[in-house]
Amino acid sequence: MSKSTKILVGVLVVLGIIYAVQRITSTTSTTQSSRPFAEIDTAKVVKISIDFGRQIVLEKAGALWKITSPIQFAAAASQVDMLLSRVAANPSATVVADNLSDSSAYGLGSLSPLLKLAEASGKSVSIRVGDVSPDFNGCYIQVAGKKKIMELSANIRTLVGQSLSNWREKKIFGFGTSDIEAIDFSLGDTLYHFFHRDTLWRVNGTDVPEMTAQNVVESLIGTTALGFVDSTVDESGTLVDYGITLSNREHITGKIFKLTEPKGSFPQICLLNSANHQVYTVSSTLPADIEQALRMIYSDYLTNKRS
Repeated sequence: MSKSTKILVGVLVVLGIIYAVQRITSTTSTTQSSRPFAEIDTAKVVKISIDFGRQIVLEKAGALWKITSPIQFAAAASQVDMLLSRVAANPSATVVADNLSDSSAYGLGSLSPLLKLAEASGKSVSIRVGDVSPDFNGCYIQVAGKKKIMELSANIRTLVGQSLSNWREKKIFGFGTSDIEAIDFSLGDTLYHFFHRDTLWRVNGTDVPEMTAQNVVESLIGTTALGFVDSTVDESGTLVDYGITLSNREHITGKIFKLTEPKGSFPQICLLNSANHQVYTVSSTLPADIEQALRMIYSDYLTNKRS
């Protein structure tokens, strides 16, 4: 065999090896990609559990989601929808490690969030969720019962890593101004009685512009919670008392008060809602905003009636 022939054979052998490696790599890459949520229909999911320090369980009741553990409370629909929409997109996952000893490098372990989605039929999927991927668009996961560590093409880590407070519904009142028949505000000894029918608003028997009245009412019923107080608190520091009568005759009462705090800490403004006996922390400016608006109604409309 001539020297040139030997060189040609050598080149062909090298090319053959390169081709074989490429084929193996291609095949391996294909077989190591999967869609871990492919078997779950998010429209049929009725239960979500997230075990991260303590287990949070959300269950679907009709069209609504509720937290059933560790407390009983309405769930934040926007947060549930966001999680389910990312799962519904059927994101792909690619194997990044086969060795479980590498778990800590990807934020996976017994202390990382464990997400479980279950349908009414009993079909379910459990996923251990690790760190967010370097591009922040995905995260590392481990499917229950599997050894491989995978990179998911969707970031569900920031959602399943949330605290219980973030899964709770922040909307305090579940109705709008059109549902209100009457609402009372009490500032000390002064009572402001709002009567509502269609576009008519009266305060203490005096007609006031619709927008003026609605601005005051919406400042209360449109407020959202900053947090939740689940322990017994001192409600003596009352700033505003309120009472609401709805068109269906349901009556709701409550108060806005300043929470007594340990010396040296910032005071919290709280709102009590009798509909669910829940105390919320709200914006520190809420009572001042309501008081200022009521004082303006008094000076602009009610003093003329008395003169």
